[in-house]
Amino acid sequence: MKKIDVGQAVTLVANFCVVVGLVFVALEVRQSRIATELQSVSDVMNGWTSLNEGIAHDPHVARVFVMGLYRPESLSTVEAAQFSMILRRSVDQVARVWEYRQRGLVTEADYQSAIADMTALMETPGGKEFRESDPRFDEEWLEEMKPYLGKETQFDPLLGRDPALLEQE
Repeated sequence: MKKIDVGQAVTLVANFCVVVGLVFVALEVRQSRIATELQSVSDVMNGWTSLNEGIAHDPHVARVFVMGLYRPESLSTVEAAQFSMILRRSVDQVARVWEYRQRGLVTEADYQSAIADMTALMETPGGKEFRESDPRFDEEWLEEMKPYLGKETQFDPLLGRDPALLEQE
């Protein structure tokens, strides 16, 4: 009969427990990363939803948004401030997507989609006024927007209607 060295057996069991513990920690880290990514996606979607709901559920805000985009000169001073805040929220949301992309929490495709939509807004007459007045639109932002400037996008707040047909108010 073989003699079992108790010290070696204890060391073997301890090493096995360490390996099992490391596997458990790795699984927990992976689950935590997945939860963080899902929370980031949810945060981004909630940001867009909040912005869109504000416009969609209030006819006055929707009017300010549309007229601000295509006929900014028709806005009162208060409405111009409202319009500026709507665009500022849009820019802040894209900045959030950019931050998440930098951390690997959202995809490059999601980021490019956000930039394309923001560029579509910034190419309207009101968007151009906003862009020129907002100091955050420095060279870095413009570099990000460059691939989309002057191009058709899928984002069309007027659903194909001619902005020239907007009511004069």
